[in-house]
Amino acid sequence: MSSEAALGGMPARLRSLLASGLPQLIASVRERSGSIDAAVQNRAVESPAAGGTVEEQLSQLEKDVASLRALVIAQNEHAQRKLRASLSSAVNLISLLPHLKIDGVLPPFSHLGWEITGELAAFLFHLIRRRRPKLVFELGSGSSTILFAAALRANGMGRVISVEHDPEHRRRTAQFLQDTELSDWAALVETPLVEQRFGSLDLQWYDLDPLLRGMSETIDILFVDGPPGRIQPLSRYPALPVLKPHLSEQAIVLVDDGRRDDEMRMVELWRELDISFDVEPLSFLPRSPLLLTVPANPNWIAELR
Repeated sequence: MSSEAALGGMPARLRSLLASGLPQLIASVRERSGSIDAAVQNRAVESPAAGGTVEEQLSQLEKDVASLRALVIAQNEHAQRKLRASLSSAVNLISLLPHLKIDGVLPPFSHLGWEITGELAAFLFHLIRRRRPKLVFELGSGSSTILFAAALRANGMGRVISVEHDPEHRRRTAQFLQDTELSDWAALVETPLVEQRFGSLDLQWYDLDPLLRGMSETIDILFVDGPPGRIQPLSRYPALPVLKPHLSEQAIVLVDDGRRDDEMRMVELWRELDISFDVEPLSFLPRSPLLLTVPANPNWIAELR
């Protein structure tokens, strides 16, 4: 049965989800395998024309084939890991579909190679449903914004404020919110990155002063997923120093990409501040996001495991 036929009986949103990411990944694996097979054949054809005795040519050919075989094994293992991760992400996202109650286009998740993973989406959705926050504050918009808005709508309360510096990214997120009829549950704030000083660090960071001055609510859940790390080292460091005064008494902070060196160093620097918090890597999730309770309360972390 073809992949198109197999997907034909599925709901449109689910068919779109699977058909737009995983087949391309499988095709790329096949293409790499085909190119390696061609390289082996070409080497076999070229070898007789090379210098040296027949025995030397055969010995060299054996070495080349061994090298190519090792390359095939390495590439296949990497491709299989990537495919397994994509399938796991898609399965977790599929499990959320009945709860999201989204009509329209499903926003892209990481089975397409970017945005938050399906595993993290499932964790965040159930976290929102359980904690019932009044305000979720997000640094960096995207599929997580739609996820937060859908969870808050399911709760019947709260809103998400999503801060974004990239106009195109903000526009795309706004379009997804409109398409999924979730615009009433989210506020997108576009603000530039400007040079600011934080202790001894000069960093490009969001210009949040106008927003924070006019914000009367406190933040129950802070999701740190921006600015991008490619902009500068310790790109996300200012999040806690700037937003700590605006956190509620039982706030939770989630830091995506927790296993990256930058994020681990960032948490070390946060510990040097006069801020009490507990931190635990969520190692059961891809990219090991970090969960912080501010102020420190190990009981809250235990409850969320």
